[in-house]
Amino acid sequence: KQHHRSGGTRMKTTIHDLYRSPLCLWVEDPLTHEVLTALWADVQISILVADGKQGVAHMLRGLPKRVQGKVFGLVDRDFDDDNHQQWSQQSCQVLRLPAHEFENLLLDCQVLSELSGAESASDIEARAKRHAEALLYFMVCKGVLREMQRALGSGFPVDPPQSLPDLQAAADHIRNSPYWATHHSAWGQWNSEPARRAALEREEARLRSDLDTGTWLRSFSGKEIFHRLRAEVPQLDKTPVRPPSPSSADRDLDLAKRIAAKMRESDRIPPVLTELRQVLRSKAAL
Repeated sequence: KQHHRSGGTRMKTTIHDLYRSPLCLWVEDPLTHEVLTALWADVQISILVADGKQGVAHMLRGLPKRVQGKVFGLVDRDFDDDNHQQWSQQSCQVLRLPAHEFENLLLDCQVLSELSGAESASDIEARAKRHAEALLYFMVCKGVLREMQRALGSGFPVDPPQSLPDLQAAADHIRNSPYWATHHSAWGQWNSEPARRAALEREEARLRSDLDTGTWLRSFSGKEIFHRLRAEVPQLDKTPVRPPSPSSADRDLDLAKRIAAKMRESDRIPPVLTELRQVLRSKAAL
């Protein structure tokens, strides 16, 4: 609960006040909030900002029964698999986008060209692809590190009960965790330089294939490419300069809002975001 003072009146905000709308969606950041709010313009959907992917997951845990079925989460796919095919299942509370990051969905080069007025869509796409190519080994390394993290970090011993009576019980709690048995072989694998090298080569081949087929627009870091296009393409960055000086995040947010407005105006809303709204409304029986 949060408490606020207004004059001499003490006001209380409860979780039921937070979820007053017929449908609530937790997202990772303000940029996602602003874009979805502008694209959907749906007064029945309240879009709330958590602190990253873990923040979204945290807000979806332990929901009161009376708001279950009307509160959901949306997160980037990053290096995980998306769950696009499971979106419509009622058990799917946190929906993972079929794109590396939300910003990938804003890389509509025709829209960016219209906003710029100085570069063609093909020139902007070529520029974006050069940035993706420059990110290749950054993406390769991050992808393998994420695979290692899943193999070595999942199932880590959970916190003990507060009723542990002595030091031996503490030792038993740690020793009896299934983590040691399940991760013995994983540690043996990832402690091998040839195995790590093979994983890097597989990831490089996968991402090079994406560069060849055009799917890099969804699989490479949209956040990084978006940021670089905003900084380099003439007339894309039109953030008002006023004290205090706008940050890089402020500039990215301003461009994202202008992209969303142009997408609505040009009827170029990404189909996956239109589908997302429809799925959420269906899940909430709206």
